[in-house]
Amino acid sequence: MTRVLIVEDRQSLREMLEEFLGGKYYVFSSESAEDAEKHLVHYPDIVLCDLRLPGKSGIDFLSVVKEKCPESEVIIMTAFGDIPTAVEAMKKGAFDFIPKPLDLNFLSVLIEKAEETISLKRKIETGRQTFDFLGESLVFKNTLSLGKKYAESDMPVLITGESGTGKELMARFIHANSPRKNQGFVAVNSSAIPENLFESELFGYSKGAFTGAQNSKKGLVELAEGGTLFFDEIGDLPLPLQPKILRLVESGEYQRVGGEDFLKSDVRFIFATNRNLKAMVEKGLFREDLYHRIASFTVNMPSLRERVEDIPVLADYFMQKVSEEMNAEPLILTDEILEKLKKREWKGNVRELKNLVEKWVILGKIVFDDGKEQYSDRIDIQIFPDKDFKDYSEEFEKKLLSFYLKKHKGNRLAVAKELKMNYKTLLSKLSRYGL
Repeated sequence: MTRVLIVEDRQSLREMLEEFLGGKYYVFSSESAEDAEKHLVHYPDIVLCDLRLPGKSGIDFLSVVKEKCPESEVIIMTAFGDIPTAVEAMKKGAFDFIPKPLDLNFLSVLIEKAEETISLKRKIETGRQTFDFLGESLVFKNTLSLGKKYAESDMPVLITGESGTGKELMARFIHANSPRKNQGFVAVNSSAIPENLFESELFGYSKGAFTGAQNSKKGLVELAEGGTLFFDEIGDLPLPLQPKILRLVESGEYQRVGGEDFLKSDVRFIFATNRNLKAMVEKGLFREDLYHRIASFTVNMPSLRERVEDIPVLADYFMQKVSEEMNAEPLILTDEILEKLKKREWKGNVRELKNLVEKWVILGKIVFDDGKEQYSDRIDIQIFPDKDFKDYSEEFEKKLLSFYLKKHKGNRLAVAKELKMNYKTLLSKLSRYGL
């Protein structure tokens, strides 16, 4: 749910706005900019702020919001005579302004536009066109904000969390928001490369280093030069190899297999694991010095159980994406279905949710583990300017008949009976629509 922070010193107007917006948004409010700053820890999506406030002005508070919550959009409320100042606020980063007395319909339009802008910015910033990384829950937003903060430095980052929570997506998000974003992102699966090949894959090798090495080969470190090197499943890295990673992280130095010279790398290191590295250190399964070197900046990816409110957003996104990829009609996710999804255990987290949606699209129906098929009682019609009433009627009729055919597993007599249609009329329409 979109979070709206209201900053207004007039109690009557503040309470009216709380009541007006409270049914649709998560609303919290303050009577001054100074008091409102404490709410910024909740990362409000939209700030509705009066221009003239006791103490710090709305313009001053705008600067604070942009510094602490750069993704938030600020709408300035202003008296008619202060519109030039409000325009100046827009130049400083405000989304828009609305004159007083407030037109609530216009305010609703402004907030919806701000929501669309925020959504678009998140798609661009997270590179959603190449990987799925989205959510609206507070725990997810806090995690995203922490990742963005770490992106600004070149220090190693450790990403922890259960399988399927999106650790590599976070690594890519950090890279996409870092000064190295225009350089390469190279992923290393620490558990997939055999131990005897790990050094040659990571550091490369010189000509003649071993039988078959007829030419020199660059390793993954060189391929990531100037960019980001991501070590996935670092907890699975064998102990004998860990000192080499430690040296690489600490000094940037490495040697190609069979090479004599030390090479110097310029890469940013990100690590990920679903294991408890601290416990592994205590058991002697992971080097303590390497652990302390990579774990100073840690991001813990929340499980899907910790961000249940994101399930509808994710499920809908996966449904649209998978349906498009498979050239299939998206299935309708009703409130009943979404509530059922929220109650699942989700041991596989987001990955499990995506796999489930893929299964539904392939089957062409929504079936849970209990074997019960779920049906939607909603039929969507897309609006296009070149369609007329006849087109819409036919589209609706086709979707309606298709729905009841699925519901009754192709039993046309049952469809005709439930719809109270003449059986011959039904057969004629099914033939017409190719159903």
